Amino acid sequence: MKTGILGGSFNPPHLGHLFIAQSVYQEFGLDEVLLLPLGTPPHKTHIAPREAREIMCRMLAKAADGLQVCTIELERQGYTYTVDTLRQMRQQYPGHSFYYIIGTDTLFQLEHWRDYRQVFEYTEFICVPRPGDDRAKVEDKIRQFRREYQKEILLSTAVGPNISSTGVREAICQNRSTDGMLLPEIRDYIERMHLYAEA
Repeated sequence: MKTGILGGSFNPPHLGHLFIAQSVYQEFGLDEVLLLPLGTPPHKTHIAPREAREIMCRMLAKAADGLQVCTIELERQGYTYTVDTLRQMRQQYPGHSFYYIIGTDTLFQLEHWRDYRQVFEYTEFICVPRPGDDRAKVEDKIRQFRREYQKEILLSTAVGPNISSTGVREAICQNRSTDGMLLPEIRDYIERMHLYAEA
């Protein structure tokens, strides 16, 4: 079974996340994409409670075929490393082939991940470009991984939309429209729970 993994703070989950998950699911013939919300990263501010982000991720997952929510990192205390999460997922999802979905910013940081060579053994990678990326530079980096690590990184033809969770939070804080950025039911939930009163 081909399982995509889209990790992030999802603070909040927005239509950019949905676009990326749907695009990769269709383009690479995945059987499912798991939304993997992080716990509480130490460097993040204005982050909604874990329970709230899980609920919002479940709302997002209902909006498209093949999306599920994985709470492994939410359930863990303290800082979580991807290598530990993948090790646990391999036990929890036997027989699955994993495809970790990343942006180009992460592509250039992969070699700085803890135990990155072990990570390379646990998962494949699908890179989704961002608007304005230098595609030649991205392709050069992918060739470097192939040459130095014999690691093939798949490059999506989709380009992620220019939506950020920071921008969404600012719009909510300023009581501006989030049409085209958030599912209406997620906006309703945020307002009902008084999340992001300060961006």
